Amino acid sequence: MTFITRSELEKFTNKYPDANDTNPTKYCNSGMEAVKNYLGYDPESQSYTQEIKGDGGVLAALQAMPITAITALSIDGTQADPTTLEVQSENYVCFKDGSPFVKGSRYTITFTAGFSALTFPDIIKTTALQVATLFWESAGGNLAVSSTSFADTGSRVFNNFTADRFLKQIAQYKRRF
Repeated sequence: MTFITRSELEKFTNKYPDANDTNPTKYCNSGMEAVKNYLGYDPESQSYTQEIKGDGGVLAALQAMPITAITALSIDGTQADPTTLEVQSENYVCFKDGSPFVKGSRYTITFTAGFSALTFPDIIKTTALQVATLFWESAGGNLAVSSTSFADTGSRVFNNFTADRFLKQIAQYKRRF
């Protein structure tokens, strides 16, 4: 699943370039990449395998969220029952019985995390579209230029080319460590 498409970007911007123009697809890819980098993970549902080193604590942070399934577990190379783990919050897991992740042990966890097409947050899609639009507009060299005229003192021109103003609206979805 690609969480924003060229056609969605064209509708969002109300711009419809020639079908052979590959730039809108590049802007979509760039917008999605900016969102992924900001969040610290790919928000699209997929499978991950992550190795963590036990530190004696009862929680372990995984690399993506929200965790929707834990499918495999091994401890120091020995297969273990993945149902002994549970999701504590969006990207943390713990043992159901409260056992710690033994200091120095290596835990390999295979899990599924991210949003499906049905559960994908609109705000993440909209943010990716806004960032893609920002890249598209910057290609014209006139991005975020606004000016204000002051009666007797002339005018002022302001430039504002930053994706941060859009990305901060999805801060609640950033990976927690």
